[in-house]
Amino acid sequence: MENYTIETSRLLLNFPTKNDLESFLFEINSTDAYSKNLFSISYPFSAEQTNNWFEKCQEGNRNGLSIRFAIREKEVGKLFGIIGIHINKEHQKAELGYWLGKNYWGKGYISEGLTAVIKFGFEELELNKIVATHFLFNPASGKAMQNAGMKLEGLQLQEYLQDGQFLDVKKYYILKEDVLF
Repeated sequence: MENYTIETSRLLLNFPTKNDLESFLFEINSTDAYSKNLFSISYPFSAEQTNNWFEKCQEGNRNGLSIRFAIREKEVGKLFGIIGIHINKEHQKAELGYWLGKNYWGKGYISEGLTAVIKFGFEELELNKIVATHFLFNPASGKAMQNAGMKLEGLQLQEYLQDGQFLDVKKYYILKEDVLF
């Protein structure tokens, strides 16, 4: 795949590089909340795990099954979060996943980034449907999805097993036909 770059009013979204790994590790360890919301993230996250994560990013990009964008403020350029789009080409759909460094919460960065990645998914990847889920204990994530134009598709009961407990999630969606760019 190409090396995509997306710009918004405040953000620059592009592929993470090796130079971003120190910032990634700092931000991912800024709170243990990520380990509760993302299955592939433990707390604390190690430098070795960060390198493995980066290799998976590269592999996903090569095989066209996922694209992970570093979230950066335009003026600073430092990575402070990630938005991933995981693609199912056969059914022209994708699932979004994301996280943001704790010091950047509550500033609308995720909604702004999601809106841009959704547009990218429909225009560049020619997707028909994009979905995302959040655990019930993280309603702020659902609010970010709504702010990006996504609608509640439903409640998925006992969808995931985490730490010996089955957890429910809310699933949001957006269709290409619902979006006017």
